[in-house]
Amino acid sequence: MLSGAFIFIETVAFRKLGGFSNEAFGGEDVEFARRLKHLARTTGKRFVILHRHPVVTSARRMRLYTARQQIGQLRLLYYIIFDPHHATKDREAACIWYDGRKW
Repeated sequence: MLSGAFIFIETVAFRKLGGFSNEAFGGEDVEFARRLKHLARTTGKRFVILHRHPVVTSARRMRLYTARQQIGQLRLLYYIIFDPHHATKDREAACIWYDGRKW
């Protein structure tokens, strides 16, 4: 999987793809990766994920939410598994990323 935080891409390729989708509220990096892989195949280039230096993420964002609010986020997990289109197109479903809370 491609993480949106660390993507290295040629400017020409990024512009050719039109950048990230403005319609997606979650998973835009995954959607972008699919388009990028297709572009790489059609242009004879390689799509590479660097994995020798894995990133360890933090749980800081979860400290901003009560246990009840965290359980409520299971709705997003449900959508990701059973209705991925809804999960990526519904800002309310992806509110954990867009509610403005900062650590």
